[in-house]
Amino acid sequence: MPLLSNKTGIIFGVANKRSIAWAIAQALSREGMRLAFTYQGERLKESVEELTAAMSGSLLLPCDVTNDGEIDSVFNSVEREFGKLDTLVHSVAFAPREDLENEFVKTSRDGFKMAQDISAYSLVVLTRAALPLMEKAGGGSVIAMTYYGAEKVVEGYNVMGVAKASLEASIRYLAANLGPRNVRVNAISAGPVN
Repeated sequence: MPLLSNKTGIIFGVANKRSIAWAIAQALSREGMRLAFTYQGERLKESVEELTAAMSGSLLLPCDVTNDGEIDSVFNSVEREFGKLDTLVHSVAFAPREDLENEFVKTSRDGFKMAQDISAYSLVVLTRAALPLMEKAGGGSVIAMTYYGAEKVVEGYNVMGVAKASLEASIRYLAANLGPRNVRVNAISAGPVN
């Protein structure tokens, strides 16, 4: 029997077959976990739909992580289909190109807020929405993707490094809040990938 039989998870941030989120999804599925996936926009829907087509029992849902109504809809669908949730994978990050390419000192106010909202705050709001379903499961695991640029200056990473530092602080606070409820919150900082 696979290690994760009878377990459920949701993956935010699969973009294509090269994304780390997709590699995580494949590993979880291989071990028997039933998965839900989200996408934002029709372009990403086609890509994620093509990838997940072979995963039996998977669920595909639209979600803009800056829209609380869409987040609520996603977790209502997960509850209807799965009844509970064991794992949430957060692999979501975005900043406007000009705020990534310019010197950090030239970061726009809107670009800074957008990077924080999508790349860091989304973990908080998604975890809050997932919590009742994880409590139904008797606990759970939240996994977020981060990067070395949160700790040290990486040339060209700019506003995203600051957003990832915020994400890592959020992970620590969520872990402290939710550990007593048997919900683990951790980060994976991947090295360079092809």
